Amino acid sequence: MRRSLLAASALVALVAGGCQAQNLAKRELKTEAKVCRELAAVATALEGVAALTPTSTIGQANAANQALSKALEGLGQAEQSLEKLRLQAFEKQLKAFNGDVQRVSANKKLTLEEAAMVIKTKAGPVIAARKALSGAVKCPEPATAAKP
Repeated sequence: MRRSLLAASALVALVAGGCQAQNLAKRELKTEAKVCRELAAVATALEGVAALTPTSTIGQANAANQALSKALEGLGQAEQSLEKLRLQAFEKQLKAFNGDVQRVSANKKLTLEEAAMVIKTKAGPVIAARKALSGAVKCPEPATAAKP
């Protein structure tokens, strides 16, 4: 009975963690796509700066500079959003894990092996959130950047 209860709680934890991970993954992908769009905007703005010639006007140079500044600002905001999202997910998972550890610690009927099994199961979402927190954004290279 005890082992089946332990197995059932482990299964529930895995399912709940999976649903949370899917939601996190969707939000993260959406935010990563925004970072990629902002990187493309920076590349476009840089092309505008590179297109300036000695015959370009000061107005054209100012416009190119403003476009670059705006693109860099958008990129910074998108990167902050992604970092904040990952940090919030990690903190949420860590808080839930700490609660799980306290509950397992309070159950004096569990053996060390059973307690370790529960804690190991509960640690999965925390580990995934930590990896996401330290993960890098992977963006496809724009076609213009691939050309020398």
